[in-house]
Amino acid sequence: MKKSFWIQNYEDIRADPFGYESQKKILNEALSVLDGIFKEYDKFQIKYSLNDKSVNKAIWMLHLDALDTLRDCIALLKQNKHRIVGKLFRDITEILDLATLFWWEKDKGSEHLKKWYEDKIINHSEFRRCLKTMKGESGAIFENNSKNMYRALSKWTHHCYSALKDSYSLAGDKGEMLVYDGHSKVLILPQTISAYIWEIKDLILYFLNNVKMAELVNWSEIKIFLNKTIQGIKFL
Repeated sequence: MKKSFWIQNYEDIRADPFGYESQKKILNEALSVLDGIFKEYDKFQIKYSLNDKSVNKAIWMLHLDALDTLRDCIALLKQNKHRIVGKLFRDITEILDLATLFWWEKDKGSEHLKKWYEDKIINHSEFRRCLKTMKGESGAIFENNSKNMYRALSKWTHHCYSALKDSYSLAGDKGEMLVYDGHSKVLILPQTISAYIWEIKDLILYFLNNVKMAELVNWSEIKIFLNKTIQGIKFL
């Protein structure tokens, strides 16, 4: 029996991708997690005014943006529209990192938050710079890891060969000739969608870390729900 997809690593997925029926089940499970979290954020309707420039309002809006983008990704994967999903991976990361930046600076009057409310763009490099400072002696390592992850996700955004290659299967006598999977829905191989599911899973877990960190919603209630829903991980 396979271990829970929530704790499988990328090598597991590449070696033994999810079958078509398993993909549907996994995507439905991931969606149920996001829908459950949404109920907590939905309680904040009609709480923040248009002129409110608080950090809590900013995090609430950013978390909802990330949450709905994740739900859109799942809806698209159910339709085998993985190319669009890949372009959203970096977007989700940027949203969550921006929320983290605001939370880190919440007790010292964030200039970044002020600029954000003034409709100015906060570059991702600002998050990495703050990350380096927050992590002390290990800051440079964390900054470098974040930069490498950002570059990896940017491959979908910038249409790099390795990202586009996932949309092709191989044919011919030697199995070396490219066949675009858009030619037929049948050609979309299990390993293609499985790889995208793995990344979505990682981003959902990153989002949940943000939810716990920000303490905007009732984490005690959420962790009970998560421990009943997600197998293989104990949420504290």
